[in-house]
Amino acid sequence: MIKLKSFKNKYFLIIGMGITGISVSNSLLKGGAHVYFWDDDLNKRKTLRKKGYYLINDKNLTRIEYIMPSPGIATVGKKAHKYIKKLKSKKCKIISELDLFQLYVNSINKLKKIKIIGITGTNGKSTTVSLIYHSLKKNNVNSVLIGNIGQPIFASKKLNHGVYILELSSYQLEQAKIFKPDISCILNLSPDHLDRHITMHNYAAAKCNIFQNISARNVCYYDSNKNIQKIAASRLDKKQIKQLIPVRKINDGLKNNKNLSLRAKKLNIQNLNFSFLILKKLGLKTLDIYKSFSSFRGLPHRQEIIMKRRNLLVINDSKSTNYESLIPALNNYKNIILICGGQIKSNKINILDKNRQNIIKVIVIGETKNIFFNYFNKYVDTSYVKTLNKAVKMSLSTPNIVNEHCTILFSPGAASFDQYTNFEERGNDFIKKIKAKILK
Repeated sequence: MIKLKSFKNKYFLIIGMGITGISVSNSLLKGGAHVYFWDDDLNKRKTLRKKGYYLINDKNLTRIEYIMPSPGIATVGKKAHKYIKKLKSKKCKIISELDLFQLYVNSINKLKKIKIIGITGTNGKSTTVSLIYHSLKKNNVNSVLIGNIGQPIFASKKLNHGVYILELSSYQLEQAKIFKPDISCILNLSPDHLDRHITMHNYAAAKCNIFQNISARNVCYYDSNKNIQKIAASRLDKKQIKQLIPVRKINDGLKNNKNLSLRAKKLNIQNLNFSFLILKKLGLKTLDIYKSFSSFRGLPHRQEIIMKRRNLLVINDSKSTNYESLIPALNNYKNIILICGGQIKSNKINILDKNRQNIIKVIVIGETKNIFFNYFNKYVDTSYVKTLNKAVKMSLSTPNIVNEHCTILFSPGAASFDQYTNFEERGNDFIKKIKAKILK
């Protein structure tokens, strides 16, 4: 656990006691701070009080000096949390998890032996940070993978030297003020979390916060996205803008290496490319990077091979939660029976126009029937069955499976919340149902 000793005897309020809130609370307590909490969930408040955490009330409210809202807690406007509204008038400081982490690193990194890698974007974050972490471990570089994947930041082990690799969401970055990774990266941008950010501009602005404190010593990569360029130009000075490196070209070694091309098809070559650039900046040799890439097995629910038979390949790509994340899988397989659908994030489904040539049948599930059905039905045999159980049954009864090699591709292209808690639950349900039908 990381201990936040620089806030000894200071009074904190943590709003939102999920894994982030609890890890920050424990870190502050270990460092000698006085910590109170609030969570909107009554049952969670009762449970945490029984465990010894101190609940905020009107009596101790006057003591608070700092507020740490968990990611997802609104801090501005009409939707701002009630305690933030109350305490702002008392001039309490709002400080984010990322800024607390930056202050911690600043306090111990006198010899510059610690590097922070920050990765954000709409799609591919988890695969990219996991690939970087895998490669560093394979090459005996001391490193920790934290943030929006795996362990919360303050629950991770303390590094005296090495690399902290952070997967960062727009919610985390939205609140950051002083966070300054040594190497930062925006992989891509497409509509997401607009229920929170309202507009694509606001969403992109939150992501661009990863660049807001860059200096000459920092390295900043981004894909050639007009939204990023426009927002960065309006928020950064001329020297900072020169630090941004647009990534337009895929490294030739990644494209031409036969061993890697097979992995790239599964992993998405964009993830490989950004990972390669970052690992080179960290000092790894090209051949060592290629070797580590070849041994990376990918993450669950990302073009995960569930079954491979003579004439049938079954792929679980439940992590596909928007149209853009559906595209790589559509290009990687032939004779696709596509199961898609769920809770859509955008109406701009036409971005799939250049990527539907390998589909032979589409089965739509979920609440947003019309968008998917109306689009695909113009080009290919399309059905709607609502539930995943019926979709799996229909996919296995498709005549082409008997006559030629086919790929059943579960790549929803939409969020899971209409029928599932998250994409992991959705993917696991697909695996369970497909195995039950095939192996019975």
